[in-house]
Amino acid sequence: MKKKIAISVSCLAVVLLATMTLVASRENKYAFSSDLRTVTAMNPAAQITQAPAVDPNATTIAGNFSTYQYATYFSIFGNTIDQGVNGYPFLIWQGEAFTPTANATVTQLQVAVGDLNSGSTGIELGIWTDASGVPGKKIKSYHVAPLQPYGQCCAVATANVKGVKVTAGTQYWVVVSTTSKDTDIYGWNFNTTDMRAQLAAEYCVGSSTYCGSNSGVWVPYQYTQNAFQVLGQ
Repeated sequence: MKKKIAISVSCLAVVLLATMTLVASRENKYAFSSDLRTVTAMNPAAQITQAPAVDPNATTIAGNFSTYQYATYFSIFGNTIDQGVNGYPFLIWQGEAFTPTANATVTQLQVAVGDLNSGSTGIELGIWTDASGVPGKKIKSYHVAPLQPYGQCCAVATANVKGVKVTAGTQYWVVVSTTSKDTDIYGWNFNTTDMRAQLAAEYCVGSSTYCGSNSGVWVPYQYTQNAFQVLGQ
């Protein structure tokens, strides 16, 4: 199960009030969980945008995208990503672990991340080292913008990567983060191909109401993976 932060009854009331405000501000398009860590698209778009074609010369190093054209990932439910601005009361990033089975050079990172604000800002999509089971140091990170609206399948946010070599049997992380310029709220959709609990990590910066005693540190947890793909040669 995903690691949850204990919240008192009084704090929960604050969280629920914040949730109601966030949902109302987006015309009831989205519903947040009580701890604001997951978001559901209440009115999924009828239109389908096909996922980008994969370079036939590329190898899938890691990932969980489906090959089904109408369900590359679970487009209506996922984890929230935010810089802690515009009414969202804390910073929250997410990371997914992967371990290559062969030495390779990464050429692309792809994640199923959408924008809840229909804005033009984006995310920081990066590959990180591992530090005892959580993201350690950033190897490379790329700004990706604009993003498709959250709740709409099946476009993906893509970063073209240069010069990142990964080693077989070594754990790495795909991390979706933000900077002060990334001012929208984003959702990272869950995958549709594997419902087993896998290693992931969360980075939260804020008061104890939202981050407990873990503000400013990566915290590992086990849960269904967010949708991602690492391509290379």
